[in-house]
Amino acid sequence: MLDHQDEATQKTVAEAARQTSGSATHTGTYAGTAPEAASDSSPSTDSASHPDDDFVYRGTRSKYVAFPLGGIGTGSVSLTGSGRLVDWSIRNKPDIHQFNGYSHFAIKAEHRGVLLDARVLNGPYEGNPTGSPATRKFDGFGFGANRDTLAGVPHFEEATFIGRFPVAEVEFTDTRFPGQVRLTAMSPFIPHEDRDSSMPVAMFTIEVTNTSDHSIDYTIGGTLGNLGCDSGVHRFVEDRGLHALHLTSADADRPPEQRGDLAIVTDADDVEHVDYHFRGQWFDSLSLYWREFARAGRLKERSYDAPRASRNMFSQPEHGTLAARVTVAPGERRRVRFAISWNYPVGSIYWFNRRGPGSPFYEGSAPTWKNYYATQWADALASGADAMRRWPDLEARTVAFRDSLFGSSLPREIVSAVSGTLGILRSATVIRLEGGQLWGWEGQHEHDGSCEGSCTHVWNYQQALPYLFPALERTLRETEFAYNQLPNGGLTFRQRLPLGSGFDVIGPCADGHFGAIIKAFREWKNSGDDAWLRQQWPAIRRAIDYAWSPGNPDRWDPERTGVLWGRQHHTLDMELFGPNSWLTSMYLAALKAGAEMAEAMDEPAFAGELVHIAHKGREFVDCELFNGRWFTQKLDLGNRALLEPFDENRAAGVLAESFMQAYWSDEYREIKYQVGDGCLTDQLLGQWHADLAGLGDLVDPRHVGTALQSVYRENFRPTLRDHFNPCRVYAYENDAGLLLATWPEGTHQPAVPAPYAEEVWTGLEYMMASHLIMRGLVDEGLTIVRAARARHDGSNRNPWNDIECGSYYARSLSSYALVNAWLGLSFDARRGEIGFRPARHASGVFPWSAGKGWGDVTVDGAEVSLYVKGGELQLASLSLPSLDGEVTVDGVTARREGSRVHLASPRLMRAGERLVVRRIERHGKASAAGDADVATVDASCARGDAADAPADAASATPTFTEAQHGPA
Repeated sequence: MLDHQDEATQKTVAEAARQTSGSATHTGTYAGTAPEAASDSSPSTDSASHPDDDFVYRGTRSKYVAFPLGGIGTGSVSLTGSGRLVDWSIRNKPDIHQFNGYSHFAIKAEHRGVLLDARVLNGPYEGNPTGSPATRKFDGFGFGANRDTLAGVPHFEEATFIGRFPVAEVEFTDTRFPGQVRLTAMSPFIPHEDRDSSMPVAMFTIEVTNTSDHSIDYTIGGTLGNLGCDSGVHRFVEDRGLHALHLTSADADRPPEQRGDLAIVTDADDVEHVDYHFRGQWFDSLSLYWREFARAGRLKERSYDAPRASRNMFSQPEHGTLAARVTVAPGERRRVRFAISWNYPVGSIYWFNRRGPGSPFYEGSAPTWKNYYATQWADALASGADAMRRWPDLEARTVAFRDSLFGSSLPREIVSAVSGTLGILRSATVIRLEGGQLWGWEGQHEHDGSCEGSCTHVWNYQQALPYLFPALERTLRETEFAYNQLPNGGLTFRQRLPLGSGFDVIGPCADGHFGAIIKAFREWKNSGDDAWLRQQWPAIRRAIDYAWSPGNPDRWDPERTGVLWGRQHHTLDMELFGPNSWLTSMYLAALKAGAEMAEAMDEPAFAGELVHIAHKGREFVDCELFNGRWFTQKLDLGNRALLEPFDENRAAGVLAESFMQAYWSDEYREIKYQVGDGCLTDQLLGQWHADLAGLGDLVDPRHVGTALQSVYRENFRPTLRDHFNPCRVYAYENDAGLLLATWPEGTHQPAVPAPYAEEVWTGLEYMMASHLIMRGLVDEGLTIVRAARARHDGSNRNPWNDIECGSYYARSLSSYALVNAWLGLSFDARRGEIGFRPARHASGVFPWSAGKGWGDVTVDGAEVSLYVKGGELQLASLSLPSLDGEVTVDGVTARREGSRVHLASPRLMRAGERLVVRRIERHGKASAAGDADVATVDASCARGDAADAPADAASATPTFTEAQHGPA
């Protein structure tokens, strides 16, 4: 049997189509069903309109394309711009540049027993002709085009890649091949469906159109290598309309963390299989395979009864081929589907117990973890079969998400940024542990993870999971408070595996510590789950108290001033000393979040204390740290005595030097690695978090606007040709980009400033751009996003790999904040309220995802239409500042309080349901209710007391001022 467990309840194609509200579903046929004419509708994964040219990669723009396929926490394999399968990072660690032997798809055409042509489904070789990076000897630079790319096998003249995450398409053309061929690749990616989105599968539809004047027999084959084993056990399986090759290992002496299995599955009717390719040395396997494939007739079956006696001299795995044969009449098209699945259930914690990310790996027998997906599917055969049997539903919902994003009215640069970074979630940057908890690296080296432990000062920035997969995001909070919290309440910022195996050697970092509190508030608000908050509250309370605790060796705020004074570790991998708006703004946001949570947990006195501390901190930041243009760090760089209280034989960040050696320069008589009066891009990081979470203004909003303008003016470079950067060079020459920090004319730049200051990070660019948009500086925000995406256009860098400290870097998932910023999304599950305030009061169709549901909202002048595509939405009211006057909800006059529109009664909206709010026009005039509300907001902002407003008032009004966005 193909299925090793009970199948989940399967939805029909009609149900899937209904849930996606007309999004494209299967309109064609697959092998074994009636053919369709080439003039019929396009493939099921084609949206109604042609893809924007920005997302079509051909010629030089396809050179660096590598599109990740796989599930959340499963590892991934990537599809290149020419259709090659590369970067097989599926064995519980990154393996960039790793091939799985010569795994590929191929096609041949025959007419009346005569071979017309045969080609692998690849376009031109995109690597270095002298040899690109490789993982084995006698391959790579100096050895010519990499053999596993099949550059030496007949392939197509041209390939056009269409990348619209989570779906990729490759169109192959060649004048010598009798037909048009199109490959569509996807893995399930469905908001709020974390199990289905964690399937270890890559799903391929190969469509061939017969352009000749006679019928043609096409054979489409998928060849799969048995990755990670020397001697394979390959088995052909048939069950209930499915056919599969299941590849397991005969290497019984390998430990569990080195064992796994793969499968390739199809639902085609006429199937051929080659269980094993020829066992030999040199190039025998590929040579004989291709000669046998590229001839008329059916494939030669081959099977072996015993394991391979010796490994291949070039470390090639064993291979097998599964093929489908279809007859296509002139002008018709047919499709064949394949699923490639994998199962490497146990991973080695090869970095166990090392002192820091740069330390040597563990030399003993390292502990292991078990993958979540291995608890859901018994093996690769089970997950591959599940994907095949539920294909219409999984595809329909995945395509619905794609079309919600790419069919929206969002600016193209925002769509590019979001879709270009979501693939990180299905890369080897992310692990899902046995209990379903998420754990992440910062990024990836070529063959191991880069900087372990769901590093909080990096993962602080990612905004995709809280909205698309909030249940997964909550696991980060749960493990953070359960396993990262020291007895004194401090939260270490790197999480060790196995969970509960100790604490990281570097203590808490200020940005990550306070970020945990802010995000706990966000998760509570997004879920509306008071029981969840009550469970986390004791740890959250201890984390808040840590700021002034006598047990805090960094002495952040012992006097409860609302300002961080002491030693503050942060994401630039060193420490700041003394007051600065960057880390203090995180503290202020945590205080405000803590106050709201304390009220809900029946601790009004503590809530009042936090409000009071935050008020004092706000006054200090506004009065002492704002220089009229931006916010600074208040520190006497020449005062060595400021360091002495912290010289306690502790590590100096990631350095091996003693504390005073690391932080004091005798030559320059200055404290090192500080910002001083420089203009830091991150200077209002806490306010960004507060704006996204609905916490209101932390400091004077006029100062916020001025500072954001200054960051754009001083730190954005339209060209980096004359920019000096001694650090890591992520952008250069004619690239444009946003620098981490600058010291404009008239300021003092420290002799040895904070590390990385001259660099460009996309994670900060997307953060700053979204903040600019939220605060009304829309053109500036879009300019930054355009610059970042221009650097990832395929001709220079991979559009699906934003790098920083390694590939597929988690910080760049700050990009999803751009969606909520443009939409002006607000959401509070506690009161059942969702709100929209599009940038520039734009009309159009926009994607939303919050709580337990997702869908589209259409804003069109006097009407707002809310549609649920998936999940559900519990709704009692909507906040619609841009839709003024009296309104109806689904035709019934609604009660209104300012921008808040109340439903007659709470409503649970399910997938496929729509709600319409429409303004009532009375003789061409709308009610003045909306205008009155705007006047109230303006007056409140002018008094400067908006940040201290009660929680209800803060929730009812936007966190950015009307003056910055224009009248509602």
